[in-house]
Order: sequence, then structure tokens, then C-alpha cells
Amino acid sequence: MSEDDDETPWQPPQRSTGTRSFPARSRSSSRGFLLAHLPAEARPRQIIYESNLERQTALLLLARRDLRNLWDQPPKVAFTDKRGQIAHHIFDYLAEFDGGRRVAIAVKPQARAERLGFRETLARIRADLPPHFADEVVLVTEKTLPAAAMHIAELLHMFRACHDPEADGIVGDLMAAQYRPFCIADLVADSGLGGRAFRALVRAIYAGLVRADFDSRITSATVLLPPESR
Repeated sequence: MSEDDDETPWQPPQRSTGTRSFPARSRSSSRGFLLAHLPAEARPRQIIYESNLERQTALLLLARRDLRNLWDQPPKVAFTDKRGQIAHHIFDYLAEFDGGRRVAIAVKPQARAERLGFRETLARIRADLPPHFADEVVLVTEKTLPAAAMHIAELLHMFRACHDPEADGIVGDLMAAQYRPFCIADLVADSGLGGRAFRALVRAIYAGLVRADFDSRITSATVLLPPESR
């Protein structure tokens, strides 16, 4: 066996941390899971979602460079409802960021949140939330998800699975020589790698090696900027 061979035995992804069970089939939702290798974890783990809105929320969270860990369906929390009775709630996600800040995230379609008066319920949950559980509570609806950033997060999730150290290295060397804004198409052409270079550039954006406008979709015509530190 050569020195380049990886002797590390393959290990399956960790199972989801979800605590809430749901029926195997439903006409009203789209359930599945993402695989994510989070900085705080030794190996990839399943992140379960119960709707496309939850999936999009998870992708945007996973695209953040300051995200350390993400739990889907964390343990339930108790709160006092409007009748004065003890009720329980399970957040859709609990995110931990660099520095230890934790954010509990509830995901609901805008119309449903308004119909249920969920913002009032969430305020009650926030008031009774144990300090160790989360520092902040956030409601995510389809109205709060930026379309362009969502598109880029989808790309990143796909391209992270395309491990290509050679392309990353070549593109990294080409970017290191750039001191002015440059077009993705030009750098892809200079690399001679075609789509491999495009995928490497998307990974580089989220690694902080180059800057992009997150208010616009990433295409071959996108103009990128060198890091601000240069």
C-alpha cells in the first residue's frame, strides 16, 4: 500500500439528532435529509427536514462560515401558554455559532404563522426559554429567505460534495494573482478546468478566499472581488 492510500476505515454518517417523530407518508409535506459535516462533529451527520422551507433554511445555515453545529428537532422546551397552562414546543433547528451563541429557529409558512398567531406563541416560548438552551429565538418564513442567497447556498451544498483538491489548488493560485475584480468566466477559461473551476470558485466564495455579491445569483458572468484584507 502506498503512502498516499487512505487507511482510515469508512464510517457511515451519524444519524439525525431529531427528537420528534413523524409519519412515513404525508401529502402535505416533503420530508428528507441533508448530509452535513459540521465543524463541531467528527464525521457527517443527517440533518432532517420536514418541508422544503425547512430544507432551504438548513441550507442557508450550513452555508454560513461561522456555523459550528446544527441540531434538527432539538429537545422540547416547556412554556406557559395563553391559558396559563404548561405546553411544550419543539424547534425545527438549534444553531450554534462561533463564540458559543445559540439560536433556536422555528420554521413556518407566513400564512400559517399568521393564522395560528404563532408570533405571540413564540414570544411566550422565548420568555420561558432556559438560558442554557438558546440566546436568541428566530422565526423563519418564506418571506425572510433571500432568493439569491438561497440559490448560492444550493450550489454550495452540491459542490461541497464534489471533492476536488486539484481544482481548488489551481483556482486558488489563479485567485492569489488577482488584485482587481475579475469575472468568473475569465478565470474558468484561464484554468482550463471548465466546470471544475466553477465549482471550485463557489467553494472559495464560502471559504472567504474571494468576495461575491450575495444579492445576485452566481453565474459565469458574476464579478468577484479579492478579499478585503489585500
